[in-house]
Amino acid sequence: MTGVLLLFAHLVLTVGSLGVLVLCALRLWGKVRATKNAAMDLKDHAAELATKAAELAGRLESTEVSSRLASRAG
Repeated sequence: MTGVLLLFAHLVLTVGSLGVLVLCALRLWGKVRATKNAAMDLKDHAAELATKAAELAGRLESTEVSSRLASRAG
């Protein structure tokens, strides 16, 4: 009787431990997926900022050229 009870206790502990392990793995997977999505969003945002910076640099350059031409004419 005690052998069966100990076997049942070991079985419960083993299944419980595996359940906890699965829950931890699922939570970790969710965090990895959320981090991956955040990284992709940041990558997209960085690309947008780079485009805007290049656009602003072009505007600044054309403004400088215009001011140089105006100073030469005046």
